[in-house]
Amino acid sequence: MNDRALDIPWVDSNLFWENFGKLPEEEYWKFAEQFVGVSLDGTRILASGVDEQEMEARLREMGIDPSRVVGMYIPPPGASIL
Repeated sequence: MNDRALDIPWVDSNLFWENFGKLPEEEYWKFAEQFVGVSLDGTRILASGVDEQEMEARLREMGIDPSRVVGMYIPPPGASIL
């Protein structure tokens, strides 16, 4: 059995979205149309890139395992995310 899968942290989604919603709007929009890696508690955007691969490469350069962040895409202002 692969123990690596057991080492991936659990994300408290309520806490994550509560904290992520508190980020200053200007901080959020700096990353429009980019992929970002966000801390598991939602308090910080740790790295960004034009695609997931670039964002993950930047995380690795910082010594951060990409499996220990929440990856997401920040749409452009006014975009519908239905």
